[in-house]
Amino acid sequence: MSYGKIIAVTGAAFFLFSVQAEARPWTNEKYITCVATEILNGNLFQCVDSKNNQHLIKMADIEAPELEQPFGPEAKKWLKSTIYNQKIMVKVRGSENDYVLGELYYKKKNLNREMIRQGLAWTDRKNGDSMYQRLERDAHSNGTGLWSDVFAEYPADFRKTHPNDIEHLLKMEQDENLKINEKAPAEH
Repeated sequence: MSYGKIIAVTGAAFFLFSVQAEARPWTNEKYITCVATEILNGNLFQCVDSKNNQHLIKMADIEAPELEQPFGPEAKKWLKSTIYNQKIMVKVRGSENDYVLGELYYKKKNLNREMIRQGLAWTDRKNGDSMYQRLERDAHSNGTGLWSDVFAEYPADFRKTHPNDIEHLLKMEQDENLKINEKAPAEH
């Protein structure tokens, strides 16, 4: 092999291994494997990958209630109790603003769908996925979670008059986690 080919192959290999989202060769889909470090609300969280890169993730295809809305604190609590400090996988679906849009998997379970099943989120109105719509219809029919509130307001409508401040949410979560860590018994 010529010297130029060696450099080209080495450069290509370096590029492929340095990308943040790894591709699964059998699917051509991109995933981020990381540990959830900050849960900002019911569908927005921060995680850190093995290279210590931080990722702000918004769960795709769902709309969880904002913290100021009924069932907003419950949605956050459920998500936090499920993934906080856990190794998770995010199937990257795109990006928007400063965050990655993705489907969240923990122990091979799609948590985006589970949030809807539990009545802790709506299906995003722009989502045409019939599985998500069926799950929402079932939760609604059963009066599960937020569907027990006849006045439940879709989060995107709520944000029109109550915009999110990501920095504020992040600071609140870091303060909460600091208090939790201070109360935890010291490991020997």
